[in-house]
Amino acid sequence: MKRMLLILVASVLSYTASLGQWNSDPATNLVVWPEDESYYNTQMLVAPNGNIWLAAARPLTNLGVTISLQLIDSTGNLLFEEPLTVSEYKARTWVSVGDFLYVDSDGNAIITVTDCRNDPEAGEYGYESYTAYKVSQKGELLWGKEGVSLDGENTYDLVAAMRITQIADGSYIFAWMHNHKENTNMMSIKMQRVSADGEILWNPEETCLHDPAGKIAYMYPYIVDAGKNQVILLWAQGSNQDIYARKIDFDGTSVWSEDTRIYRSGWGSIPIWTLIDVKPSGDGGLIMSWNDDRFLTNIESAYLTYVKPNGEIGFMAGEDGQKLGYSGFRALSVRCNYDPKSDSFYAMWYECNSGQSWNRVVAQRVSKDGELLWGEEGLELKPMELTNYGYFSVQNGIDDEIAFFYMRNYAGSFGDVEAFVTTVNVNDTTARRESEFTKGTRVSEKAGLTTTPMIDGKFWVAKWTDGGRVEDEVKVDRLMMQRINNDFTLGNPNGDNAVEGVKAEANNFVALATLVDGEAMFAVDMPQTGAATLAIYNVNGALVATPFDGELAAGKRYIEWNANVPAGIYVATFTSAQGVQT
Repeated sequence: MKRMLLILVASVLSYTASLGQWNSDPATNLVVWPEDESYYNTQMLVAPNGNIWLAAARPLTNLGVTISLQLIDSTGNLLFEEPLTVSEYKARTWVSVGDFLYVDSDGNAIITVTDCRNDPEAGEYGYESYTAYKVSQKGELLWGKEGVSLDGENTYDLVAAMRITQIADGSYIFAWMHNHKENTNMMSIKMQRVSADGEILWNPEETCLHDPAGKIAYMYPYIVDAGKNQVILLWAQGSNQDIYARKIDFDGTSVWSEDTRIYRSGWGSIPIWTLIDVKPSGDGGLIMSWNDDRFLTNIESAYLTYVKPNGEIGFMAGEDGQKLGYSGFRALSVRCNYDPKSDSFYAMWYECNSGQSWNRVVAQRVSKDGELLWGEEGLELKPMELTNYGYFSVQNGIDDEIAFFYMRNYAGSFGDVEAFVTTVNVNDTTARRESEFTKGTRVSEKAGLTTTPMIDGKFWVAKWTDGGRVEDEVKVDRLMMQRINNDFTLGNPNGDNAVEGVKAEANNFVALATLVDGEAMFAVDMPQTGAATLAIYNVNGALVATPFDGELAAGKRYIEWNANVPAGIYVATFTSAQGVQT
């Protein structure tokens, strides 16, 4: 990891961008996207080394939409000088349903774009197809400038709902839906497997879920790594959008003797992808949470179901799924997660009165046999108030804690929105903490809160859009992030395991990354090639280490310090022909 960090920063890091690290001010969070560049949708995932990939769908002049990337390290440095665009082919449209970003076990970003490159008669608006790119943390296009065409030369009137995962042999499984040019209302699901080096391994016509008669629609795929080079595919089928699951082997064939029906209709007119949340169950199966009004009472309830690795339903109460709460209020926006420490499933949602004016936030813990461990009504995280809640996510915490993230609108309408995290001790639900990690004197509209799983057991990263202060005449959407540490401090910690990076008075010597877990990174802009020395001293002035002593070439250069020192404060000095900087 230490070696990789040095290569990464030296290749793509911008000196000017590196100065914008996390901060501890909840009113001044880190802006991670150029304010003068528009974007439509963003996704964020964390790499194994703690770096965070950010992907944004953004407009191209007269060409539709493409995907651009930014990489942010664990201390808040933007590692690309400017967002990296993987493709500029003409696109017909863009969709908000599905994933366009996945991060693999080596920390590479897998990006999917839809465009008209494979339509020979594209004209102004052609038919579209999916192309995948693999991007290293050095900004390299590992599958080439043209990427990998997932469906060969086939194009469709609509392609959407992309899902991606990686299996044990390093290859990737893609699943997406498309319609038929001759019947644009009929949807099918395509699947493709691509090797680690970009070789197409499946014929998507053979792995396609479709009805030759054109009467049954297959929509909204989700895929979960099931281990043993297998995945579980979940999808909606038919006009009632029944939910089914199928385990698929590495060769594209079905493992189970028959598909497992998870849920039978009851969705109403609301798009299903806004209602369900699908996560791994920790044992090669999956869980799905949702809300529905199956009895047409105008009172939605929250549900969770568990599909075992062998295709059996782990628990079921009533018609379909385990009901999570019995308060009698409407239950909406159910999100779930699995925690390996307690070997339990967790869910959160909000409950409201019939008019949705009074709202509260509720959580539930469910055992693998379906027992409701936090009572029939669940655990109340926030009491009923005349306010609105949304953008929920459940993440695992330290020790016996589970973290629940959400946004609250204080104004009752658009205007005063803030973001929270509440942690709950799973064994003693009265012991919990709460942090309002965006609160400040700046009143602004905010939306789109998403979070990463806990990184290195130390912190989460949250992302959201800030729509500008309410009192501003001209509002500019700003894409923001914040680091929330497990002790509820914000920004880079000043504890025993970290020292904040400090900008020197001179502009050409900077500590880019704080000293975390024995690693630090320094940047220097050499006006000319010459001898240079980087020396590290403790607070008593004793020499601790000399990470570099030799000749440095002209230009921006980066020096890594792989430290083996006690926690504390250290002073770095850089000596060159231009003098000594500290």
